Amino acid sequence: MKLTTAFTILNQKFNEIDLFRDAIRRRKLATERLHNDYRKMYKTHQFAY
Repeated sequence: MKLTTAFTILNQKFNEIDLFRDAIRRRKLATERLHNDYRKMYKTHQFAY
């Protein structure tokens, strides 16, 4: 049987918050990378036609 105290509940909540922060940070980095890729593509193909 696992002992449930206020500390274990708080600790679990903090871990969940850390996971959310990490997911948000990763998504932000992915979108920044995508924007950078689009900028590079636009710069290289801007005068192609």
